[in-house]
Amino acid sequence: MSNPTHPKCGKSYPGGSTAGHCSGCCETFIGLSSFEAHRRGDHGVDRRCEITDKHWTDARGYWHVGAKLTEEQKAKMWGADQ
Repeated sequence: MSNPTHPKCGKSYPGGSTAGHCSGCCETFIGLSSFEAHRRGDHGVDRRCEITDKHWTDARGYWHVGAKLTEEQKAKMWGADQ
């Protein structure tokens, strides 16, 4: 199964419910909480994307929020080569 590609930016990203690709800033977020944490403002008024100091990126360039994963946790989630 191949990953979807966003037509606006051409980036591919993991499909399914574990990741979200933002159509506004074209960044990929792992987990709903990470995605929601980057959206600010009110819908239809001043909604915008904002990466906070709570966000961090992994080696794949995907954004997370919260505590950074240990190498052991990464290997368990994504395999030893990540």
